[in-house]
Amino acid sequence: MFALAVALTVLLLLEVVPSAVAQLTRARAGRERLDELTRLGVLEGRRLWVLTLLGTLHTLGAVVVLAGLRHPTVGVAGAALEAGIFAWVLLCQLRHGDRGRALFAYALFLAMALAVLVVDAVR
Repeated sequence: MFALAVALTVLLLLEVVPSAVAQLTRARAGRERLDELTRLGVLEGRRLWVLTLLGTLHTLGAVVVLAGLRHPTVGVAGAALEAGIFAWVLLCQLRHGDRGRALFAYALFLAMALAVLVVDAVR
């Protein structure tokens, strides 16, 4: 079970860490992707606080998910935080009319976060 937890945690961190870095540094690629998904207007300079908030939450989630390898109950909290972020992005996409393949990436990320949550909860 521990090996599965490590594998799922690494997969989740492969998405979370680059997202956190891109949002905290306000990298153009991160701003473009977030604006494409949520239509918040961050490219036009509106709601820039969302970048800082998401970058901070992703960083916190990554640290807590990683700590969950040693303390599974902590990992559940981190995975729940990441699942909440990914679910919010999916809801933004649905609200703006995205359908089909446009939803695949964040549905996959949500599934990874939920898988980490379940495995840590079982451990």
